[in-house]
Amino acid sequence: MDGFERRREEAEAYLKLQIMKEMSEVMRRTGLPPMIVMREAVRAIGFIYRETAAAHQEPEFCPCGWRPQEASDLDYLGQALRDTHRGPRRPDLGKMSMLGTA
Repeated sequence: MDGFERRREEAEAYLKLQIMKEMSEVMRRTGLPPMIVMREAVRAIGFIYRETAAAHQEPEFCPCGWRPQEASDLDYLGQALRDTHRGPRRPDLGKMSMLGTA
């Protein structure tokens, strides 16, 4: 695994953990069902995309080199959601019994 892939996997694990914690808290506090909370999480990602894309419209705004292409970017994000749904299921670490203590 190269450095980029390692960093990408670390980012994915961190974001997954944080989003799961926040969504669980929102469901606990509001009593909203999971699909409503997930929809709002996806909408939040859409707002984040819009703000990030706006900050990258001019080359001098950010040295990262990303140039937003709304149609293809949204297809890319939608494909990530579809791929995750269709992919093999990983064991649910929350349901596994703990061995030992740290």
